[in-house]
Amino acid sequence: MSEETKMILKMVDEGKITPEQAVEMLNALGKDDSVKEDSEFEFRGEEFIKDVERWAKDFASKMGNTVKDIEPKVKKIVKIMIQNTAKSIEEVGKVIKSQDEEVEDDFDDEELNQN
Repeated sequence: MSEETKMILKMVDEGKITPEQAVEMLNALGKDDSVKEDSEFEFRGEEFIKDVERWAKDFASKMGNTVKDIEPKVKKIVKIMIQNTAKSIEEVGKVIKSQDEEVEDDFDDEELNQN
């Protein structure tokens, strides 16, 4: 396996490029390899590229299924977060309102004491 191929596969593994991008890059490498005279090497290179293409399609399919599986859970979590945030805001509003009422009561008591 060439160093270029290893680099491409490492970039996919690290999430720096998509499997589809890797296939394109490997195809481009395959075209460069076809210039070489060793036909056996060319054949194995094409097979490797086909294997990577199959792997990329399988990986993309699995990731798609994973996203589909996770989506309802994420929606539920977001809904709960929104509800909890709304409750928290409501509670903060109640506290602020009660503090305002206390301040008003204190202010009214001070006015009465001054008169």
